[in-house]
Amino acid sequence: MTSSLSILFYLKYGSPVKDGRLPLMCRITIDGESTSFSCKRHLPPERWDARRGMMAGDDEEAQMVNLELGHLRDQLRADFEAILREYGSIKPKWLKEYTLGSPERHEMVLYMFHKHNEDFRKMIGYGRSLKSYQRYDIVYRHLRAFIRTRYHLEDVRVKYVTINMINAFEQYLRVDCGLKNNSVWIYMITFKHIIALARAAGMIRSDPFVTYKNRFQQVERGYLTQEELQKILQYEPDGATESLVRDLFVFSVFTGLSYSDVKALTWDNVRTLFDGQVWIVTRRRKTGTASNILLLDIPRQLMERHGDRGSAHIFRMPSNNCCNDYLIAMGRRCGIPTHITFHIARHTFATLSLSKGVPIETLSSILGHTNIRTTQIYAKITNKKISEDMAALADKIRDLKLPGEAGLDVITAGSNPTTR
Repeated sequence: MTSSLSILFYLKYGSPVKDGRLPLMCRITIDGESTSFSCKRHLPPERWDARRGMMAGDDEEAQMVNLELGHLRDQLRADFEAILREYGSIKPKWLKEYTLGSPERHEMVLYMFHKHNEDFRKMIGYGRSLKSYQRYDIVYRHLRAFIRTRYHLEDVRVKYVTINMINAFEQYLRVDCGLKNNSVWIYMITFKHIIALARAAGMIRSDPFVTYKNRFQQVERGYLTQEELQKILQYEPDGATESLVRDLFVFSVFTGLSYSDVKALTWDNVRTLFDGQVWIVTRRRKTGTASNILLLDIPRQLMERHGDRGSAHIFRMPSNNCCNDYLIAMGRRCGIPTHITFHIARHTFATLSLSKGVPIETLSSILGHTNIRTTQIYAKITNKKISEDMAALADKIRDLKLPGEAGLDVITAGSNPTTR
């Protein structure tokens, strides 16, 4: 017996959503018997071309809808032929269940993203960090909101992710979410990673990100000068919490450890090594790279002052936001123009070390950088500071003259030596 398949896409009137859009449905009919299902999308009725069974127009939404319907139609026909060859007979409900299947079979972006995040969450503390998980979760939420807003869908198949959709998502992050370039850059890398996993699993053949371009923009790293650091050291804190925050900040200044690294520091990380000196031997929470730091007198004193011997961790630290609130207020009271946050301590350690002659390779190892180019950012800051200091010196001695017949002016920064 030869069976025939009919596929009809239509709008379901009588069930509009708030904006007047109607549910898009699909009806499959085989030998006079039919079944219907939702296409998980709502469309404006005035944009629906019932005769052609597709959305009218050539805008991005219409292209996405019609591409999806074309793929669904092709998939239904292919599955229809496969079931008929395998079993010799077919019912509409069989075809519906076979084609729609489960979210894994659908290979949906958000489903896959969510599953990745859940698996990642279970590995926190076992080679995965909470901060990385939070980034994946934030990008997932942004992508879900984007798909709902832009395409009025709950999810899309991985194979429907195109360069147009990628660029539209970037625009959404910049314009609708108000994110700055470097946040967009890291979020798009996160999204790209999920698509790369889909490609590695054989869900797609080509990489839709292949023509996508976005660059990290170098930003000015804030730091304290030696004079500003001295103001912080001499500052009289108001209360125990402010005293603790100031000392934790100073501890970070003289070790180069970030907030999360200081918080994770345990007494086991403090060791006497082959040279007889006491060192902090740890790994960076952010990258997992080794970081060995000689324990100087000031951080040693702060450990003795605030260290909790009854706990595995050395310090009981307030939240990062709490620390930053205190530090911002502290900087304002000290008359320091720099917007002080806890991470400024790490930048200050780097610039201070370079200005005192610590080789950049040594500093890179201490900071636990995975690439020395990251450390070179601080070298540029130091060079800029030298240039500014020399320019200031030139202004102060501009009126000085060399004696003698030649009447030479003192050469100032940026000038050409000339003889009068």
